[in-house]
Amino acid sequence: MKRLPPLNALKAFAAAAREGSFTRAGESLHVTQGAISRQIKQLEMALGVPLFVRMHQAVELTPAGKELAHTLLRLFSEMEVAVNKAAGNARPRMLHVNVPPTFATRWLAPRLSDFRQRFPAIDLSVKTDTLQTLGEARGQDCLIVYARDAWPRADCVPVMQEHHIMVSSPSLWNKKKPPVLANSTLLHVLDGGVRLPVWERWIAEHGPSDLDVSHGLNFSTLDQAINAAIAATGVVIVDEAMVVRELQSGELVRHNSLHVEGPFGYWLVVPDSRCAIPKQVLDFKTWLLGHAINSR
Repeated sequence: MKRLPPLNALKAFAAAAREGSFTRAGESLHVTQGAISRQIKQLEMALGVPLFVRMHQAVELTPAGKELAHTLLRLFSEMEVAVNKAAGNARPRMLHVNVPPTFATRWLAPRLSDFRQRFPAIDLSVKTDTLQTLGEARGQDCLIVYARDAWPRADCVPVMQEHHIMVSSPSLWNKKKPPVLANSTLLHVLDGGVRLPVWERWIAEHGPSDLDVSHGLNFSTLDQAINAAIAATGVVIVDEAMVVRELQSGELVRHNSLHVEGPFGYWLVVPDSRCAIPKQVLDFKTWLLGHAINSR
């Protein structure tokens, strides 16, 4: 392709990829949902490949769309930085972000060096307090929350949905066969003192139906359960995005190719949506969603 597609079409696509919705993309660019849809259709025709899979009340990026979105989101963010630098804008203030503990340790922290390299002028303060209401969150510029649904009355964008897999330490395996679940210690995660029904959802979808999941060890964070699994304490069902390094290193091994989606996920929340969103929050949002798209 000798000529680039129209800039408006690229902007519309990048916004839709970032927001995960044609409607929200239109709102962010102050145009209609129909305008976004037409621009993306024009871009798809120019490229000769589909960028989104259209579903009922939802859209999903194709592999080609994911690759293009990752690059465009990065480039548009770098353009903003260059323009603001040329305009002599002042150094942004500290960006305060609150995230779940396991997400902070296992997903966010390994990527922060890239954020720092991309946005050296932004100082980032990461906290892991338990915040459950907008009132509690007012002191934060933005949050990443673990929830089933979006927070009402707030700027709330899905980052990623859980993709549960079953893993354990290879030291528990016998002749390349995973440990028998009926004879294994099952590892559970608590939410407010109550077990998350992760094992129950797994059994309902994949069995075995006669497995007693009422026993095992309970942990207050997913990170603790993962560390226990690494230490060969038992078997855990875990969000795959939280154990990428352990799967690559062989510290943990998948029992099979099965998985269970959600129903919980991670959402980016901007508590005070009544005011214009600060540039450093927009930069963080663009960077975060770009990495989330690339890691799916």
